[in-house]
Amino acid sequence: MKTLSNRYYTPCALACALICSAPAAFAVDEGTGKNPEVWVNMGGFSRHFARDKGYNESNLGLGVEYRTNAELSYMAGAYYNSMRKTTYYAAVNWQPLSIGPWKLGASAGVMNGYPAVAKGGTFFAALPMATWEGPRFGVNLGLIPSIGKVDGAVVVQFKLRVN
Repeated sequence: MKTLSNRYYTPCALACALICSAPAAFAVDEGTGKNPEVWVNMGGFSRHFARDKGYNESNLGLGVEYRTNAELSYMAGAYYNSMRKTTYYAAVNWQPLSIGPWKLGASAGVMNGYPAVAKGGTFFAALPMATWEGPRFGVNLGLIPSIGKVDGAVVVQFKLRVN
């Protein structure tokens, strides 16, 4: 019988744990009276600071984002990464600051699929995140800093609201 390795199991398990352990997150926000929002993202694009290394910068994929209120959302999905491997991720996006229509904060969670980090296995990641959301269309902008074996990049993720 074939079993799933930690490489695939860990991000999916974390996403389920985050969502299932917080049933209050699915309730109507008492402060605003709004229902949570469900967004589907199609991956996006990256622009690496190291321009001469031949990275894939078209990072298409599929994911879901569940926004419980103006400051907090849960994200999980998969995309074709800059190393031309599939990455699975699960994260919490906390954005306590707003400037006009933009939400600012950070995203933290687990991901995999990068051979230079944890030999392609699952690892923890955190990055600054800015989000703009209209009634049906949104954009997440992230900044990956250059640290150690990681070449930094600016990432753009497009999303559509489905509820």
